[in-house]
Amino acid sequence: MIAASGVLLAAWIGTELRVAEPMVDMRMMSQRPVLLTNTTALIAGFAMFGTFVLVPQFVSTPESSGYGFGASPTLAGLYLVPASATMLFAGPVAGMLGRRYGSKWPLALGMALVAVAGLELAAWHDLPSHVIVAMVLLGGGVAAAFAAMAALITENVRPTETGVATGMNTVMRTVGGVVGGQIGAAILTSYTSAQTGLPAERAYTIAFALSAAAAAVASVVAVFITAPLRARRQPLPAEALD
Repeated sequence: MIAASGVLLAAWIGTELRVAEPMVDMRMMSQRPVLLTNTTALIAGFAMFGTFVLVPQFVSTPESSGYGFGASPTLAGLYLVPASATMLFAGPVAGMLGRRYGSKWPLALGMALVAVAGLELAAWHDLPSHVIVAMVLLGGGVAAAFAAMAALITENVRPTETGVATGMNTVMRTVGGVVGGQIGAAILTSYTSAQTGLPAERAYTIAFALSAAAAAVASVVAVFITAPLRARRQPLPAEALD
């Protein structure tokens, strides 16, 4: 299936390059700012969603396993509330930073926060407060990164391409999230406790550390996103309007 999807992807790209009115303009997608933003989105999806999938399962694990808090499904969901609350404030702040310093910096900072959250979960997850602190950092990083990605895409494409470009960015982020979630699940099934049959604590440590490493890579990639290749539109002089 992987080989077949690769062949189909190559055929689709070839078709899009040949037709007069492509559904997705591959030349636009290959521009450095767009390409690097989408690359960051792919890696970011891997790091972010892998962590979001793992945390509820970790806190739901019975304490008899040697880790986890035996949280009910409702309580496990409440562990994600701090991340959602932080998002309400981090997004607007990222927008202000982007307008002042350029949108790549909130993206790099956001992914750095996600990396710190993953490292914190890998190293310290013995108390509920450890998970809550990580969720606060994760929510801030995710909101900053998402806001910056949308800004970077719209800054670097023509207005008529905004819908397609932002849609493809979302697709890349989703693909990364799917891959991250599945790799996280594969790690959990690879390291299990012989006594309980549950994932071993080491499995979560590895998965969280892997998410942190991916987020760190995304942060570095974001730094290399160049400024918009096209100058921002300037108001026409008064004589040009007469």
